[in-house]
Amino acid sequence: MRFDRATRGPVAGVGSVGRMVTAVLRGRVSRSVGVVAACLTAVCSLAACSGGGSAATTDPTTVTTTSPPDPPSTVSTSKSPTSTSTTVATTPTSTQAPTTTIDPHAKAESEVRAAIDASIAAFSDCLLKMPNCDVATLEATRRGDMLRINTERVTQWNAAGYAVRDRDTFRYVVEQVELNADLTRATVLVCIADGTKLVQPGAGPGGADVIVDDSYVSGRESWDVRLDADGIWRPYAAPASGPTESRDVCPAG
Repeated sequence: MRFDRATRGPVAGVGSVGRMVTAVLRGRVSRSVGVVAACLTAVCSLAACSGGGSAATTDPTTVTTTSPPDPPSTVSTSKSPTSTSTTVATTPTSTQAPTTTIDPHAKAESEVRAAIDASIAAFSDCLLKMPNCDVATLEATRRGDMLRINTERVTQWNAAGYAVRDRDTFRYVVEQVELNADLTRATVLVCIADGTKLVQPGAGPGGADVIVDDSYVSGRESWDVRLDADGIWRPYAAPASGPTESRDVCPAG
């Protein structure tokens, strides 16, 4: 029995002085001229301190009115007594995440590649479990001829008590993916190199394995991968595409 390729592909306000002056002007404080004079003297002294000049002599019988200084401002752009305060209000800005557009073609190709990975992984897992592989598990990742051929062969090998060795020598490279217009079917060129051995375990002298097939095969297959009604891509067939070689003809993966 040949271990052929068909089965292998499988992220502050105004200060106090200012208030007193204002009170004098309004007639609220009128008890004595002395009090007014004292207040005015305080005002003049304050002006001299803030303006850099000297205090002028004030006639106590004469009331000179001056505008009270503006309250100190929180943000000042001038030393002038008439400067106004400026309050700057800031409005929080929100940053909106950019909208990501997914290319349907790229999405489909990615899913096709994932379907091939899943199919091959499932088949390898089955081979490693022989002669006790449950062939029903193969249906999840394949359909059509591929499912039929794999199921038949593994069933035969289970019955014969066969097992596999050196499965780590198997490798594959997806070289090309061609999708149809409605993105429901793909033809995928897959290069496979396989040195897996099919053996009858413990059947030889001293319990040694008896080799059933140890041929090394390498070549390309044209996988027919389809989008099923359940939204999952699955391969249906993997016919050979070109000759089979006894050396690794696949590019680096």
